[in-house]
Amino acid sequence: MIKTSQFLYQLWRDFSYWFCRIDQLADFAIYIFLPFFWAFVFFSLRKKSPRKKLWLAVALIYPVVLLVGFTISQAIFTNPLHCILIFIPYFVGVALGNLFSASKNLHWILVPILPLLTYSAVIFWDVYPPVFYPFAEIVDEPLQDVELKMGQNVDYEIEMIQEDAWWNDTRIIAVRERKDSVFYRATYRMCSAENIDDDGYKKWTKPNIDSVQWTLLSPEKSLIAKSLKNSIEKYEQEYHSDLVWDGYSVNVSLKDYKRKTSRRLDLGNASILGMQGAMAIEEMMFDLMPPRETFTTLSYNEVSKKCAEIENARIQQIEASRNSK
Repeated sequence: MIKTSQFLYQLWRDFSYWFCRIDQLADFAIYIFLPFFWAFVFFSLRKKSPRKKLWLAVALIYPVVLLVGFTISQAIFTNPLHCILIFIPYFVGVALGNLFSASKNLHWILVPILPLLTYSAVIFWDVYPPVFYPFAEIVDEPLQDVELKMGQNVDYEIEMIQEDAWWNDTRIIAVRERKDSVFYRATYRMCSAENIDDDGYKKWTKPNIDSVQWTLLSPEKSLIAKSLKNSIEKYEQEYHSDLVWDGYSVNVSLKDYKRKTSRRLDLGNASILGMQGAMAIEEMMFDLMPPRETFTTLSYNEVSKKCAEIENARIQQIEASRNSK
């Protein structure tokens, strides 16, 4: 069930995105502002001019040209409805031009407001209602006996992995609470080229963190860890209306040894899609995680280039091995 706040947020996000697009603004200028302004100017001039027929003829040039162009070719309009709709701003301009009085401030305000309202209505018509896709994968299940034995004397453990779409530039942090004390450990994996098998397929594997020693968190960070646990437990399904093919990956797991439950969350691309609940979890995760500079001095682009070179060398090695057989 999509929450009202999330529905309104996504509707506003889609509306503001399409409202500011250059191609949409160009369409606004051609199909809304131009017919409105054309009709407004010439009908307002016609009202007080002795040459009313002349201004009327000039004002009617636009709809006549439009109708002739529509009759000759369907290249501009894909269906008759478009031809009808484009006359709406024209007739609004006609009405305002006939009623316009330079001495009335309201009329001056309506001149820019009415085309913008028409444009806003068109954009709203296009984006309403938003098409929603479920965000995040949420898996709740009981802990296995093996996991419970490994977590003896531990209240809970959180593990978070953040990496790019190609499983490179991977950072992982684990947090656990034991007897009111919170500990953490973290590590980094620059490239995952070693996960390419002999057939050339790349498989995901979790970075090795088990050999890293646990370190006591500060009281301030311990409070963040407890808030993070609470946020993971209360996290509910979010929805989005965009599709992101690349981006980044965030995987979160919570093992509550007291309740004997496990929760896993896949929260990739949360900040790109504007998922507020997932972004809050992500922010707390980064607050706990050591800075990226702790692990490497290379920029993300440098890491991507280096990993691509290693993977290409690995693929070439596989191909050379195949050709030698």
